[in-house]
Amino acid sequence: MKVLTLPALVLLASGAAAESPPLTWDTLAARLDAEAAAGFTGAVLAVHDGEVVLDAGYGLANRAKGYPVGPDTIFAVGSQPIDYTHAAILHLAQEGKLSLSDPITRFFDEVPEDKRSITIEHLMTGASGLPDFHDVPTDRDPDHSWIDREDAMRRILGQELLFEPGTGDEHSHSAWGVLAAIVEIAGGATYQEYTREHVFGPAGMVDTGFNGEAVPMERLAIGYGEHSDGDVNAPPWWGPTSWLVMGSGGMISTTRDTGRFLVAMREGRILEPEWTESFFGPGPFGDRNGDNYGFEMFVWGAPRATSYAVLITNANDPRSVPDGETHFVRVARFVGDLILDPYRPKFSLGVQLDPGPEGSVRVGGVVPGSAAERDGLLAGDLLMTAGGTPFGDDPLAVLDPYLSTGDPIVFGVRRGDEALEVTVRPDPR
Repeated sequence: MKVLTLPALVLLASGAAAESPPLTWDTLAARLDAEAAAGFTGAVLAVHDGEVVLDAGYGLANRAKGYPVGPDTIFAVGSQPIDYTHAAILHLAQEGKLSLSDPITRFFDEVPEDKRSITIEHLMTGASGLPDFHDVPTDRDPDHSWIDREDAMRRILGQELLFEPGTGDEHSHSAWGVLAAIVEIAGGATYQEYTREHVFGPAGMVDTGFNGEAVPMERLAIGYGEHSDGDVNAPPWWGPTSWLVMGSGGMISTTRDTGRFLVAMREGRILEPEWTESFFGPGPFGDRNGDNYGFEMFVWGAPRATSYAVLITNANDPRSVPDGETHFVRVARFVGDLILDPYRPKFSLGVQLDPGPEGSVRVGGVVPGSAAERDGLLAGDLLMTAGGTPFGDDPLAVLDPYLSTGDPIVFGVRRGDEALEVTVRPDPR
């Protein structure tokens, strides 16, 4: 899972549907009804402290036939299969069939010299140096064109590395393709067979599968996005899952099946406790997965899977909102806020922060009555340092200690041509 750095600031709220009720667990269903009236499309499963709060669909899965989205609507799920590959690799490690420190030379012959030091752990953590994808310009489609495992490995191992293995951090779908191949080699079964037996089966996942497999039309979501592929823009018409995306894409599922996976992982039905903790990490998490065909998915979770949310849409077209977040992304974020709120820092500034030049952070807006307004920060200020520490690439990491304790923050500020210091004492949340 992707572990989140929790938002440490009170951000200016995104616009919501007109006349939406305030967001709480008690008003979530009413809020989603209001969002649906404003055009939201998607399936939402939200669980709080082990109790299902919302399990519903909004909008149309198939506009031509008028089929509605429901809790059992089957969608393409973008990069969500990365979690299944991760679980499968940990299961193989648990069974003693591989070690996370194994180099890929244990599984593949004729590995080029520059890639011989890549380990399974490198592949799983973004440290392999492999580029993100391995499609080529002559492929009919960058996700769905058919290539087999051997062709995929030939392409991947033939690519120029972004950096020496173990010295950088760049997400790579190709790395997860290599891990899918390792699942087959170490597991003695196809990727599809291994995940169905050791991941989907123990979790009770009944609607999770692969591109090209038949799905009842009344349960199938058609993609309404920036790109289209096939006679019908949906996974059954995209052909069998290609090794362009095997291990990191090319799959179908539902909100309910994704919830079953999260609960099964937390309950130890797939992995033993040591490996389960390795999968989840210590705190809350958030995954965002999507494609160019209209499908997008958010998964939010908190420790022990007692609170989580899964949202999937088939109508997330960025062309419809050129200057902001799509409706689906905005809804997904505010649902995620309900999951993450108990884990946020105890103090806040009341500002919206945007990346600025030279590692600075620009104050995009100040919440009226907030600590930032009271103590003198202004919209447009460039924050250069906090407590003498430059912000660099991760401003939240610099601010989090202050927002956990409430200690005053001395900001180095550039305001126009003037350099000054502004001390802000965070307010309790």
